[in-house]
Amino acid sequence: MPKQFKTYTRFEGGLNTKTNARSIQENELAQANNVIVDEFGTIKSCGKAADNDTNYTDPNVTAMQPGYGLFQSTFDYASGGGNTSTVRTFLANADDGSANVVIHVLDATTWDTDDISLGAVTDTGNASTDQGRVIYHIADGNVRVCDTNITNVSTAIKKYGYVERAGGWSGNNPGGSVYSAGWESSDVLLSKPTAGIVGIDLRNTDVNDGASSTTLLVSNDAGTNAFENAQLNSQLDDGEHFAIASNNTYDAITSASADDRLITASGGADWSTAGVAFSIFPPAGKGWNLDVTITGSSGTWTAGTYEFASTFIYDGNQESLPFEMGGEVVVAANDKLTCTVMATEALSGAKFDGRITGGRLYSRLTRSDDEWVLLGDMDISKGTRASLESTYSSWNLTTTITSFVYSSFISDSQNLDTYQSLNGYDQDSGFISLGLAGEKYQTSVVSNRRTFIANIRYTDSKGTLANKGDSIRYSEVNRFDTFPEFNFIDIGVNDGESFVKLETFADRLFAYKEKTLYVINIGSGSDTQWFLESEHRNMGVEFHAATVKTDFGIAWVNKNGLYFYDGSQIRNLQTKILESEWSSFVNSDTMIGYEPTNKHLVVIRDADDESSDNGDAYIYSFITNSFTFVEDLVANSNKTNPITDAYNKLTMGTGTAEIVSYDGEPDSGTTFDLILKDDDFGMPNTVKKIYGVTVEYSSSAASSNGVKYIYTNSSGVKLDAYVNLGSLSDTGNSGEYDPPLMYVDKFNLSTPISVSSFQVKLDLGGSSVHKVNNVAVEYRPIYKRVT
Repeated sequence: MPKQFKTYTRFEGGLNTKTNARSIQENELAQANNVIVDEFGTIKSCGKAADNDTNYTDPNVTAMQPGYGLFQSTFDYASGGGNTSTVRTFLANADDGSANVVIHVLDATTWDTDDISLGAVTDTGNASTDQGRVIYHIADGNVRVCDTNITNVSTAIKKYGYVERAGGWSGNNPGGSVYSAGWESSDVLLSKPTAGIVGIDLRNTDVNDGASSTTLLVSNDAGTNAFENAQLNSQLDDGEHFAIASNNTYDAITSASADDRLITASGGADWSTAGVAFSIFPPAGKGWNLDVTITGSSGTWTAGTYEFASTFIYDGNQESLPFEMGGEVVVAANDKLTCTVMATEALSGAKFDGRITGGRLYSRLTRSDDEWVLLGDMDISKGTRASLESTYSSWNLTTTITSFVYSSFISDSQNLDTYQSLNGYDQDSGFISLGLAGEKYQTSVVSNRRTFIANIRYTDSKGTLANKGDSIRYSEVNRFDTFPEFNFIDIGVNDGESFVKLETFADRLFAYKEKTLYVINIGSGSDTQWFLESEHRNMGVEFHAATVKTDFGIAWVNKNGLYFYDGSQIRNLQTKILESEWSSFVNSDTMIGYEPTNKHLVVIRDADDESSDNGDAYIYSFITNSFTFVEDLVANSNKTNPITDAYNKLTMGTGTAEIVSYDGEPDSGTTFDLILKDDDFGMPNTVKKIYGVTVEYSSSAASSNGVKYIYTNSSGVKLDAYVNLGSLSDTGNSGEYDPPLMYVDKFNLSTPISVSSFQVKLDLGGSSVHKVNNVAVEYRPIYKRVT
């Protein structure tokens, strides 16, 4: 019988440890360490995550929580305000050394170290317990940042975004450039106003100049002025409102001493000056004051005594809950109201939150449970109006003191709009947003113009922080921080599990608990049409970084497998790794990332550095649908969550001073360790004589180890160690494979051996990048039975 060649030229089957090495397919590998098979007909050295000084400047943080803290997105504005597309990278300093959680932001080559402060950690003496565990989501170019560590009751959820609302107040700029365009960090809590009073004599009211006092302001309208109203009086006693004199002076009001008398601080206004009138303005940035002038028989108002409420509008479309203002107004039948809204801005550094774009005023009969009816609408840039369809009346300066502005509108009749009809939720809701100290969620995602959050810690009706591990809450459409009480999904209540991660793809919300995956169809525009599509036991995840979104689906990893959803079905990609090997590799902090250029899924053993092999990884190629194993893909260190960055790399922070990236391309420095099938050449129990091995390859350096083999002899006994055949030569190729410089080395056995089966191992040195096109074994069947 003539000699024959068995050529192994297809390696795309990848690693298969679940099947005996004798029974694997010819394109599969019994061992595949530090190699990649993402090309058909080729196997090559793997790459490693390396310090990326090209796209990133090394950060300098003092603490990093494994598996948390890294985020990146592209924005329309750079840090300096230029309207140019800019990649910004966010890295959490889990404890900045002064017990605060802060976010460093990289724009181009500079890290800003004070952009976002989440607040203080709770010092229990255990850094790993205390440090911030930061996650992010983004909507409309604004990043929301949450420290998920429930131990830290003093950290708050923050929003970070570019504020374009330069100037404001209809061209009047109180205190200078109050709203200069730029990046701002703010609370996500939709706080309502905390101050604001209503009266018929709050503006341009004459002073009783017989008072002869610089601190005692006496109104000439004692018979009609409403200082005696309990809530109004209480606010005036707080010492935060201001009395503005018509002669361009002002003083803080310290208290209301009588129905017609206000005590003011000294040093500004002189209330004994003849001809002086006064106006009462609210505390800077805390709310609105409303002066009402009544005109009889010119409107259609219903007679009654009315109380009032005010709100803030955030981001142009998110309204706070109502704040009940101090004071009340008596209206006769068919009256009309001239309403003057007063605001104080940029006074001694105090101003409205940058997110506040305006507010609304409401009215109802005093001490009733009626709905709050819209009275007027305020926009900081445009002015005020009586309804949402009216024309704005601009803001004006009340004096030459630029911090005090006012705008007036006329209300001929009561509106049909109410707080509930405008917002879709009740005016007496316990809460509509999160953001109080200690309130948190463990996972978040944005889909279909809504924010979804899960495993929530929030302040309940009793004022205590309550954990809702089984709850998913979702925002109103286009109002990404507004979470009405009724917008929730409770799944698997009291099942002993809590939500770990939310992901979305193809109108499905994937809600992962530790053991169970719930797939919720959220394709309908109406939340009443959403439904639980499927429930999958043993497909949950233990760690929030154990899922990743790819170009064409969601992937996630647990001890039972590596799963992928492509928009139509869930598949377990892990069909070839021995179950015991896989389950021992996957831990409670195993992470997964995606490298898009070469279509690699990367499963990293540990986020932390508790073991020497924590940076080992399985790599799955979507091109060949195969696995290989990489030792120390990431150096031994704590690692942030991996991201797919703007440069098409899988990137993460390591330690406290490096950003590393994996690009999927071959690198030198790692041993190329490959074992082929234990081959009986299709003739089991038949003796074959082996003459040699041929390898077609390229390499940038000679290999000190090279080609090895092991075999089962003609008596059916397998050797207990590999035999070295020889070393591969240096092909002169420096790792450039376009076009590849290929070389063929043949290794002849000095004495042919008789075998039942034969297995080749390529154990190539780590100082080179290797690429192997095929391996051939020269043999001759001798048709002798194995004994």
